[in-house]
Amino acid sequence: MSNRLDLILEPTADEQQTLQVQRLAIRLAGRDLWLEADGAGGLNIFADSQDDEEQTPVLVLRPQALNALGLSIALETFADDGDENHVHDADCGCGHDH
Repeated sequence: MSNRLDLILEPTADEQQTLQVQRLAIRLAGRDLWLEADGAGGLNIFADSQDDEEQTPVLVLRPQALNALGLSIALETFADDGDENHVHDADCGCGHDH
């Protein structure tokens, strides 16, 4: 399975652009909502953690059948490893699900 997402962007109603990305973010209410492929045919959806948060919810969306999707949610706890510049993401090595 691929770790890339195929995106279709529509700048105008009659124009489409396609591209592949490793992950993408949408800014909602001042927070970045990230989407990334999970490598198993699914999609991880999570928000950047804030300084005062010890957990962040992660949604995992996976195809189950032709017309069905499975959705699971987990709360990931980030360990305080003493590195205040650490960014939790897909490649951070913290052992989290996404």
